[in-house]
Amino acid sequence: MKSKINFLLSVCLAFAGFQTAQAQVRLDPYYPYSKFTVGIGFGYTNIYGDWTTSHPQPVYKVNIARNVNEWVNLNFDLQHGALNAYSARKSWTSGLSSYNEFTSFSMNGNVSLGELFNWPNNWIEKTIYGIYFGAGVGVMNNDITAITTKFRPTDKYGITYYQPGAIKGNSYNAYIPLNLGINLHLTRVVMINACYQFDYTFSDYVDGYNFKSIRANNYNDMYSTITVGLHFYIGTTSMTPNRL
Repeated sequence: MKSKINFLLSVCLAFAGFQTAQAQVRLDPYYPYSKFTVGIGFGYTNIYGDWTTSHPQPVYKVNIARNVNEWVNLNFDLQHGALNAYSARKSWTSGLSSYNEFTSFSMNGNVSLGELFNWPNNWIEKTIYGIYFGAGVGVMNNDITAITTKFRPTDKYGITYYQPGAIKGNSYNAYIPLNLGINLHLTRVVMINACYQFDYTFSDYVDGYNFKSIRANNYNDMYSTITVGLHFYIGTTSMTPNRL
């Protein structure tokens, strides 16, 4: 009888130990972790600044991210797309148009709101868990294939002709990308990604025109991209190291 009691106690202790281990290492499929992520996406662009009408144009991107931990990563982003707009705001620029096919590269530091949650228990927390924001630096190459090179302004600026010297068909420009996005896990290795990125450039030549040269405005060109795509963990995936 004593041996049977000892055996039952041993089984109970082993079961309790197993349950404790399960509680400490939670095999939640939503939150795997890997040191690297790769992604692809597509969407559209809009340009702001001198124009009243921006024609959304397609944009494509690929990226690779180094995941420092489950909520911080360093993202390297390559984009190719176009910017298209017409009819600048000032009356004397009415009828102008610009089409810019660009390629850009940026480095961004992203922080996820997942830091606010230990283990999300409902769909609202799981959705918020994937939201991230970030900022970085980038450079873009502009290839402007359609632009008006001369026009006659008639308003208060009193300029006879807009000088071609203030127009550039090709240029390299630095910019600051600001990101707001979300990753929703489909499996342990695949995520749906949606991202809005606002880009502030250090130039007024992104659309080909430098209106600053005639004091028509005092701000640089800006544009945005909205993309949707897939992100994939690469290498060995494991549970998030800081959530055990």
